[in-house]
Amino acid sequence: MVVGSTVRGRGRGRAPAEGTVVPVDRGRRGPIGGRGYRDSARRCALHCKRCPVPVCGAWSNRVHGSYLRFPADVPSAGRSVVLRLRVRRFACENSDCARPTFVEQMPGLTRRHGQRTERLRSTLVAVGLALAGRASARLVFALGVSVSRSAVLRLVEALPEPEVSAPRVVGVDEYATRKGRHYGTVLVDIETRRPVDLLPDREASSLAAWLAQRPGVEVVCRDRAPFFAEGAALGAPQAIQVADRWHLWHNLSEAAERSVAQHRRCLRSLVPTAPEAGPEPGRRVGFGEVVDEVAVVDDVALPQQD
Repeated sequence: MVVGSTVRGRGRGRAPAEGTVVPVDRGRRGPIGGRGYRDSARRCALHCKRCPVPVCGAWSNRVHGSYLRFPADVPSAGRSVVLRLRVRRFACENSDCARPTFVEQMPGLTRRHGQRTERLRSTLVAVGLALAGRASARLVFALGVSVSRSAVLRLVEALPEPEVSAPRVVGVDEYATRKGRHYGTVLVDIETRRPVDLLPDREASSLAAWLAQRPGVEVVCRDRAPFFAEGAALGAPQAIQVADRWHLWHNLSEAAERSVAQHRRCLRSLVPTAPEAGPEPGRRVGFGEVVDEVAVVDDVALPQQD
């Protein structure tokens, strides 16, 4: 494998040291290697005499050909960096091998059909896990990497599944991929507060099959949905079924609201009625009559003394 780094420019600058990486500006002069392109970097030969076959594991020293690869690397000072790699294609001498030819890879730098270096790939994955697709694409574009949100999501989805220990207390609830149309089941480890698995539906058979594969489940925390109760009883008969705290408070508030609505007439009779306001003293109420000034004490009207 021949590794080189390239930079485009008009002047003849001093060539960098062998094996170094210099930024490549994808500007108005066309793609790398096109007309007007100047190679101001040296090449570093990293040839190996033989290479292992990825499928059968045998070693081959028969070179079939070579070609150039241009994987993108992490940006430098806000400018895009592209590596120029001349890789060799080897031929497997094992006639029973499923892959007669293969390309050499540099561990820690390239992978098969990869357009980015492992360093740039890990950076995009870390940003994608923190910010998801759209926000990640905006952030890395400001850093000098042009990538779409779909590409970031594909890199995140390509990650291997993390090793999850068998949960002891499982929380079961539903989630909506399309509200009112399609629902699934989310399973959460209550002790670690981390999601464990997602089921494509909320059928009792799916939950029962999932619980049957994990006999260590001791407690199932769920809501009052009948299909979850049936699935927990079939899949984990040894587990205790409890209601989670949120659904307890939610159900209690709904029951209290229904009870108050049903007995609102009884509640009205408990509210004391306000005394009727009489005419103000000293005002004419009709036909020339004047109300004398009185003092009200314990609902008994007494003449007010001077």
